[in-house]
Amino acid sequence: LGFRPPHRQHTPRASVASSAMSTEHAQKVIVCRCWGDDKLGIADAFMRVIAEHGCQIIDLSQFILEDRLLFACELQVAAEASDKLVAQLNGCAKEHSLDIDLYFPDKVDAGAEDASDSVAVLSLVSKGDVSKGLLCSVDEVLCQHGCAIREIEFRNDNKREINADMNKVEIRISCPKMLKLSALSIGLPEANGAQPQGLQSVVWQHGAEMSIRWWDAMNRPNGKSLVVFGISEELCACNVLDEILKEAGLDPSTAPVDGGKDNVVDAKVAMLKGKSAQVVQKVCERLEFTPGARLLCSALKRLGCRLAVLTSLGIKAVADHVKRELDMDYAITRDLEVVDGLFTGGYKGDLSEVRFRKADLLTLLADREGIEHRNVILIGKEITHLKARHARELVDCFGPSVHFSPSSKDLSMALYLLGFNGADVRALRRRRCEEVPATWATPTARAKEQQVFSMQISAKRREPGQLGRILKPLGDAGVDISAASMCCLQDGSMCMGLDLRAGAHDKPDALWQALLDGCKGGSFQILGSGSRTTTVPARIEDSGVDQWASFHRRYAVTVVQKPRLTSESLAKLFSVFGAHAINIVHTERLSANEIAALQFIINLPSGVEQEKISAELTEASQLLGVDIAFQKDDLERWMRRLVVFDMDSTLIQQEVIDELAKYAGVEKEVSEITEAAMRGDLNFYESLKARVALLKGHKAEELFSKVKAQLIYTPGAKKLCSTLRRLGFKMAVISGGFLPVAREVQRHLGLDYAFANTLKVDETTGILSGDTSGPVVTPQRKRALLATIADVEGCEMQQTIAVGDGANDIPMLHAAGLGIAFCAKPKVQAVSEFRINQKDLSTVLFLIGVSEHAAARLGVEGSDA
Repeated sequence: LGFRPPHRQHTPRASVASSAMSTEHAQKVIVCRCWGDDKLGIADAFMRVIAEHGCQIIDLSQFILEDRLLFACELQVAAEASDKLVAQLNGCAKEHSLDIDLYFPDKVDAGAEDASDSVAVLSLVSKGDVSKGLLCSVDEVLCQHGCAIREIEFRNDNKREINADMNKVEIRISCPKMLKLSALSIGLPEANGAQPQGLQSVVWQHGAEMSIRWWDAMNRPNGKSLVVFGISEELCACNVLDEILKEAGLDPSTAPVDGGKDNVVDAKVAMLKGKSAQVVQKVCERLEFTPGARLLCSALKRLGCRLAVLTSLGIKAVADHVKRELDMDYAITRDLEVVDGLFTGGYKGDLSEVRFRKADLLTLLADREGIEHRNVILIGKEITHLKARHARELVDCFGPSVHFSPSSKDLSMALYLLGFNGADVRALRRRRCEEVPATWATPTARAKEQQVFSMQISAKRREPGQLGRILKPLGDAGVDISAASMCCLQDGSMCMGLDLRAGAHDKPDALWQALLDGCKGGSFQILGSGSRTTTVPARIEDSGVDQWASFHRRYAVTVVQKPRLTSESLAKLFSVFGAHAINIVHTERLSANEIAALQFIINLPSGVEQEKISAELTEASQLLGVDIAFQKDDLERWMRRLVVFDMDSTLIQQEVIDELAKYAGVEKEVSEITEAAMRGDLNFYESLKARVALLKGHKAEELFSKVKAQLIYTPGAKKLCSTLRRLGFKMAVISGGFLPVAREVQRHLGLDYAFANTLKVDETTGILSGDTSGPVVTPQRKRALLATIADVEGCEMQQTIAVGDGANDIPMLHAAGLGIAFCAKPKVQAVSEFRINQKDLSTVLFLIGVSEHAAARLGVEGSDA
């Protein structure tokens, strides 16, 4: 995180807040914060101490900046063990040359975190450096509205050091309950009629772009989204109507500019009276799209989003051309009237005089697609041409919105603002065989020296305006932020790391002192600090370092244990990380209340084989009864769109053939055949044929009615399917069981497709013949059906997920992009890369990165009751 000045001798510091002797609080909760140089095995050592004392982990957070570690956790410990725990934590810190701060919160409140509906996410993206002025201005607006910053992330999307494309800062904000996003984004109306100051205007003043949305625990759009664009100077780099006027030999600048945007468009349309309509086709033939437009649209389509172009342009041929070229779903506009091949200067049709409000059209499109209004995303130019009340309506009713300033000329920036990172954008460019940015400086640029200031800061409470209080004392010095990270614990405390750069010609001592004074004057505790001089190369490639190396070996490790993760389980996990020098990049809590599910984003060091880590984590999983998933953290992980389930012992807890046998009075005989199949004496087809034959002579409707009435769904099945449906996933059940039951499961869970075996029934008597009808759903047919559904839905196999428990599911599990063995037989677990043994099917959500907070924000209830 930072570097201590070289002239200072570092002595590890330990402190325990004076209130530590309070018996009441010492029996409950202790907060531990450690900081210092990152070294091998630190997290492992601390977690072993925590596990030794049987502590319950309430919250956990850490980050690393510039090889400096800050580790914080909130623990619950038994009263008799608290003194010994404090002593051993201090000893552990000293052993690893770390500073440590231990204290007992004055108030233990598991609900100290704000409710999720009062948390917003602000994304800032810039092609230039992230200046001190930008962050101070943003924090000032937030402070005016009573908003406090709770998290900052600016490490991976660093243009100067990593992605050569954009800088991106993501800020999570606690907002007052009644605050509207429009007040933050556009500003509240001023009583004197003055232009209000909102985040949008101050961000543009600093040459950056922004998007803001209510936090839904999801980093990017889901497939159940509608993305709406404009055409002129949005998807297309020019004003298309002006280009048509020019093609017709007219000067657009002669059109009147008074009366608002719609009146200007009408005046230009009137200028076309008597001109040939063929000019439209000529303009379409040479029309150029804004840089990044094709990349953005193709990425959103691959996610499963619906795309629309909505324009007041009034030229349907142009809108249809854009729709066709960019593979969009809708193109909505009025059309110009043409008589005998000439424009009349007006619009055609019965609605030629009708002007639709944009909000009405967005509502119509969303309702037609069954998409919630909060998943309607607007991408285009600034909204300042709208009346204030209309602009606020769009921001508050729809979103997130990405409104570009007039100077923005690259739509790929919208990918960053919608949640993608630099590695994702790079992968998307490569898929389209587009050129990947390789430098952030001009060929004539030279290497230069810069002063680097690094600091670790903490405060017992997060408050509005804290970031500004730290940075404002730097004054007008040309200081840029090169990295920043901030995290909070449930007790309301905050920890922040900053890495700032200034030109070597500036006065480093004065700047450094101003930074220290800002922290001391703001009631912050300075955990670590330092400064150094470094040489910044003119181009990334001149540094001799592969800036993408860490992204190539970045993995997500998902850990689930119910009712809660034990410190023993985390200690074992951290021991695996420590043994292979694995760094944790980011920790995210996936469970809402107890810490039952965590996701760690890690960097796998060069030379460490993925297979070895996977094997060790599997061994730990089996030893501790913990589900651990280890998967590549790349673009494909977020592009999945289709989930296919087995039915028996997966979506439902029974085996349908056994249930049918029970009501048919042949339960014992069917059981014997099943056991023979399990021993390998019969293959799947032979065992199915033998068991079906025993049902001969029974009324089909009667048997299936009894089975359907007694179905027991697997815990979490309803929650899982409801969440997936709201995220835009398509779902199917593919079963070796029987179609009437599969249809009932499809109906109950809201699945899109159902495939299963069909029993032959006498059409006149309704009696089962003892045979099957049509193709049998064998293991190979399951795999083939998965591929067929993916093809119908227009997605690749790597975008699919399969969930099953039996040997007949193995081909399907291996073929899918993510194959999950759910409470599976030992043979299936042995050959499966991903396993879930918690008897809750909604655990699948954790493996695809969907937290319980996200499910709650989607309106899905917490249980299947």
